[in-house]
Amino acid sequence: MNIRALWLLLVCCGLAHADDQADREQIQKKRETIEAQHAQREQACRQQFVVTPCLEKARTDKQNALRPLNVQEQALDEAKRRERAQAQAQRLSEKAQAAQARDKPEVPKPPKAPQVAEPKAVKPSSPKASAPDRSAIEKKQREAFEARQREIQAHREMVEKRNAERAAKKAPVPLPLPASAVLH
Repeated sequence: MNIRALWLLLVCCGLAHADDQADREQIQKKRETIEAQHAQREQACRQQFVVTPCLEKARTDKQNALRPLNVQEQALDEAKRRERAQAQAQRLSEKAQAAQARDKPEVPKPPKAPQVAEPKAVKPSSPKASAPDRSAIEKKQREAFEARQREIQAHREMVEKRNAERAAKKAPVPLPLPASAVLH
């Protein structure tokens, strides 16, 4: 991405952020106005003889007045999420392009000759590893595997021993029946 495009992106985001902030402030002012009106109506309701229906009406009016503000706020939040997702996708794309350019070989390779089907050989874990390195790696992996198998076997034997001990224990004697349950 060139400098001009980056600058343009930053300016646009800055303007969008300023617009977003102004919209949020306007929504907040409207919300405060509605809250203040609701508080006044609640106070007036408490002066009446029948309070509950008046309070319920004031509450539903407040909810109805706040609903469009909540919708606007959700729309602003969604737009901000989309903007962040787009910026993240752009960053990932640039990062992938940079990695691809970095990994791209400088010297062009000659075209490959058609290969005759050969038996497949086992590929080493790392193409750069030499034969002695591979055998050392395989030896370590084999030793780790065998050690894990020994641990599993020891655990299995311990569990079997514990279960045998539990089975060998005498079952507890049940409590005697209460006198009221015995039939005469």
